[in-house]
Amino acid sequence: MSTIIGQQLRQAREARQLTLEQVSRATFIRPHYIQALEAGEFGALPSVTQTRGFLRTYAGFLGLDVDGLIAALDEQTTKKETGARQANDGAATEAAAARLEPAPGAAQAQEIFKDVGQRLQKQRELLGLSLEDVERHTHLRRHYLQALEAGSLADLPSPVQGRGMLHNYAAFLGLDPEPLLLRFADGLQAGLPARPSASAEPRTIPLKPQQSQSPGIGRRIFSLDFLSGIVLLIAFAGFIVWGAIRIFSLNSQGAPTPTARSIADILLATATPSETPTPGPTSTAPLPTLPAADTPTPADKTAAAATSTLLAKLQTTPGAQGRIQVYVTVIQRAWLRVTVDGKKEFEGRVLPGSAYSFIGDTSVEILTGNAGGLQIFFNNQDLGTLGVFGQSMHRVFTQEGVLPPTPTTTPTASNTPRTTRPVEATGTVQLPSGAP
Repeated sequence: MSTIIGQQLRQAREARQLTLEQVSRATFIRPHYIQALEAGEFGALPSVTQTRGFLRTYAGFLGLDVDGLIAALDEQTTKKETGARQANDGAATEAAAARLEPAPGAAQAQEIFKDVGQRLQKQRELLGLSLEDVERHTHLRRHYLQALEAGSLADLPSPVQGRGMLHNYAAFLGLDPEPLLLRFADGLQAGLPARPSASAEPRTIPLKPQQSQSPGIGRRIFSLDFLSGIVLLIAFAGFIVWGAIRIFSLNSQGAPTPTARSIADILLATATPSETPTPGPTSTAPLPTLPAADTPTPADKTAAAATSTLLAKLQTTPGAQGRIQVYVTVIQRAWLRVTVDGKKEFEGRVLPGSAYSFIGDTSVEILTGNAGGLQIFFNNQDLGTLGVFGQSMHRVFTQEGVLPPTPTTTPTASNTPRTTRPVEATGTVQLPSGAP
């Protein structure tokens, strides 16, 4: 019947001189499905429903009797289903009869396994291989290889693993694994009746009686998930409260105001040991009033007290009379450079409480960046501070007194004076009284 349906379809297509590709583009049916319809191979189609749809579309495109072809297809399908059902029933009957017949025992299964093992051992000896060689190349343990050759199924891990080992062993020896695997399966089938069947006596599992009472309302409301959510919400709220209290406490304390170090502290921290003065001896001489920026310290009082003692020493120093004597007392931090007779004697930073004495023949120059921080004694006379706080000062002490430094001028080119015509006197010029 299916062949007749396919012949009608093919004859109609050839009568219209159409190719499979043209029919496929027109009906949107793939070419191999069209070939299956024309050959009557309806089993190659995806399903019965799709077969009916393809046949209806193809027959309608060719102008054939669609209903007659569908009826013939349904009749053929019904016959196939009836035949398949009868075949299944026959197979079931045969299987039941086979179960009733006595199956071969364990001895027959052992013979089958030994036969498979002898084939493996014979092939291995024919190739001149030892069990160690096979183990090295197939990575199968030696005792498993021995169990396969001896047909001892009990020495293998499991029938499934034994089947895989048999396949690898046979493939390595160059044998066809399929016949050996089928023989191995026959041995397993033959040994089934000898094994205790797990399904011989079905085990009954006692069922727990169903609880007729439903859980209470309180248990449904206060479940584990509900309680976990409540705990998480409480923890989150506590964290928010703690964070707010922490922020308010930090704001109430106020932001700390950092105190920057003075530039003098930074400069003095980098001073070399040679620039650190040594405080002089203690005396009771008064010190000048310091600016409000620096409060007098015990070091200032120590430096001022050394004034009278050092002056007395200078007066009694041999050769000091008739020369230029300059005594410097440090009141505030300052930078100081002293040049005696054109030679630099000292340059660096000085600290309050230190004192320096300089004696020269022609001149003593003092250059400082803080004139208010130095008190000067010139030839045993107290001149006070050189200036005010932070003022740069340069003074030269000579036999004539305290002089400012001689300015250095750079000569510049002068313009040539223009020639003017002499003016003739036309009268008498009267000079002012007292003029020569």
